[in-house]
Amino acid sequence: MILSDLLVGVNCLFDPDTTVRTIKAMKAALNNAGLSPYLMTQPNGFMCPGAGTQGYLSCPEFPYALEPRMVTRFDVHSYARAAHDLGVRYIGGCCGFEPYHIRAISEEVAEERGKLPPASKKHQPWGKCLERSHMDYVKKR
Repeated sequence: MILSDLLVGVNCLFDPDTTVRTIKAMKAALNNAGLSPYLMTQPNGFMCPGAGTQGYLSCPEFPYALEPRMVTRFDVHSYARAAHDLGVRYIGGCCGFEPYHIRAISEEVAEERGKLPPASKKHQPWGKCLERSHMDYVKKR
């Protein structure tokens, strides 16, 4: 096995922001060691800053009331861009991620991939669908 063919990453327990900070620190340590493995991130789908070493498992809402902590598709767009800009090429999600979150990842990196995901045919990211509203004040947003 060639060492450069390894995959290093962060999976679950922590929110997208913590995951990006962690992979950034890991990448710096790997670079200092002269290693350049593929990088992956799969955060959970809940915002849980300050949750401690057990991540979202230590949130008082766990396991039955995490909905208020759920990340939005816009949070996921930001996470995907930050991860991609760090060099992460396996960008995903774990517990709490829904299909629309995965679509948000794919839409965010669509330019780099050269295509939108098929699921975006009827979806306009970043609020473009508001233009079709029958309420003028919504159209102007």
